Amino acid sequence: MHIPGLAQEYERTCDDCGTSWRVPKAIAHPHMQGLPMRGPAAQAQTEAVIAANAELAERAAAFRRCPKCESGHYKQRASRS
Repeated sequence: MHIPGLAQEYERTCDDCGTSWRVPKAIAHPHMQGLPMRGPAAQAQTEAVIAANAELAERAAAFRRCPKCESGHYKQRASRS
């Protein structure tokens, strides 16, 4: 559900070269799943959660570097447009 006034996207600006790029909210602030506690299918559920979290972390890692100079130093601000 979209709430007006809340950012759905963020803009990151490289501290080194000044390049700007946009990042979806789900990537800028990823929500990792917690591991299941116990149960008969806990092992299978745990493996599925670990795989899903790894995929999300991999997708987020691509946005942590400047697309132009590959620097990891940037500033982030909400983009409401």
